[in-house]
Amino acid sequence: MVSKKNLLRCCWVGLLSCLFGVSVLCAQTNDSAKLEAEKKALTERIAATQSMLKSTQDDRSRTTQEWAVLKSQLNLRQRLLSNLRTERKASERRFTKRQQGVEDADAQLQSIKDEYAEMIRIAARQGSQDEWWQAVLDAEGATQAFRRLLLIEEYRQAREHQAERILHSAAALRQEVSALEIERQSLLSVENDLRSERDAARNSARQMESLVSDFQLRERELRDQLATEEARRAELGKTIARLMEAARSRNDGQENYAATPEGKIIGAEFQANKGRLPWPVAEGVLVGRFGKHPHPSLPGIRIERRGIDIATSEGTNVTSIFSGRVSNIITIPGGGMVVMVNHGSHRSVYANLGTVNVTNGENLRTGQVLGTVIDLGDGPRAHLEIWNASGSSPVNPEPWIAQ
Repeated sequence: MVSKKNLLRCCWVGLLSCLFGVSVLCAQTNDSAKLEAEKKALTERIAATQSMLKSTQDDRSRTTQEWAVLKSQLNLRQRLLSNLRTERKASERRFTKRQQGVEDADAQLQSIKDEYAEMIRIAARQGSQDEWWQAVLDAEGATQAFRRLLLIEEYRQAREHQAERILHSAAALRQEVSALEIERQSLLSVENDLRSERDAARNSARQMESLVSDFQLRERELRDQLATEEARRAELGKTIARLMEAARSRNDGQENYAATPEGKIIGAEFQANKGRLPWPVAEGVLVGRFGKHPHPSLPGIRIERRGIDIATSEGTNVTSIFSGRVSNIITIPGGGMVVMVNHGSHRSVYANLGTVNVTNGENLRTGQVLGTVIDLGDGPRAHLEIWNASGSSPVNPEPWIAQ
């Protein structure tokens, strides 16, 4: 017989086991949901790069943009491969655990069946139901008869309980087998996705190699194209630097938006939303990063950007990444139009615009349309810069916008 102390100990152990099991299950569920969300986001961004590639492959003048989009796509595919490998490991762990669960449930069912069979054999040795009652009648006194009667009833209840345990264990085994099949199909699905993504990544790499070969044949043309781009970038940089310096030198409170109560509030909110600011276009691929980077095909050439370039479709709306006030609208010869927005603590600059929908001094809300993207010959790209209002050089926009 189990003592009261041992019974309480068993209850506590069972309770703690259940709590631990629930916590592990919740952790696994959260990890799985996180992986699935990441996979979905990466898949959507890869689809966007594929859309961009279709619009550049037929245009020889956009080869460098095609290469940049392919590079971005390859990076995304590599991240997706990493995600799928992690998901495969998680699926393998779940599959192994479920297999063990099936084996444990099967062993438990067999053990219960063996115990029940032994009870049947004991009952057979004791004889028929009449012989059981004869044992009660042969008792020496009422007390002994009552005890024998209780023993017979307990034995009957034990057999019924054992039969119920067999039914419940059989049902649990069927559930484990069904769950195991689901885990097997999930693992096969991940394996197929992984295999498909590996093939797609290899194809992207081969396309990049082909473009590099084309670059070598067109080096003179690409150098001329690069010179034109560099001239536009230099002109844009000088113009913005001049406007920023003029803004810092002004002391008129009416013109100094950052000093107004509204400007101070928006400036604080702008900084508080670092890493969560929306992209300036609804759909696009980052093809030009901030800072100095080697040219994809021209040896010894480095490209310097004061902002980021986002490949998108011509005519796409460009929107403000945060609330603020339009401080400048300018035109760059051969480089389209530019809008500068004052956010109090910082300024954002939007270049490569073919049209502008706002006016100087206009108050803006986050997401308001500023203008549309133009193709300047190397593919339609939205250009974004962020400047610290108190500084003399731009900051990298990537840590500011949502990834």
